[in-house]
Amino acid sequence: MGTTTEVRPERKPWRLSTNGRRVVLVSHIASAGAWLGIDVAMAVLIGAAKFTDDLQVRASSLRVLEMVTVWPLLVCGLLCLGSGVLLGLGSKWGLVKHWWVLTKLVLNLLLTTLVVVSLQFEVAEQARRASLILDGQLVPLDLSNLIYPPVVSPAALLFATILSVVKPWGRVRKTR
Repeated sequence: MGTTTEVRPERKPWRLSTNGRRVVLVSHIASAGAWLGIDVAMAVLIGAAKFTDDLQVRASSLRVLEMVTVWPLLVCGLLCLGSGVLLGLGSKWGLVKHWWVLTKLVLNLLLTTLVVVSLQFEVAEQARRASLILDGQLVPLDLSNLIYPPVVSPAALLFATILSVVKPWGRVRKTR
């Protein structure tokens, strides 16, 4: 009995169409831009709360912070993640074929996770304290934990943008 070797036709990997790629890319850029904009708004509100002597302004800034940060950041992060995964899977760059794509993926996962795990609770606690201040109670506010998010997140987003333009470091594994 002779062995026959079955020749399988080479399957092309799934790719986004040109128009599909454009739509997903615009969604990716827009969600990252919105994310950055929310970070700037967060920085302004935290700055207003930290550097004013007016308790009403301080408390109001923290109440508004609760409304405009956590859920919008989470939505932008997830949209950016989803569109990034689609772009990675549906383009020549791949999801984990190149170091710059993998780094962007890890940054997105890290920042989005931090919104849920850390920022959400700190913002809610400060908003609760702000409500007490608006009700006339004297409550201490410690904003030291809120200083880092509007610095770290925009820096990471800028780094991800630079990675998208420069595309450094090459492939994760060398092809044979």
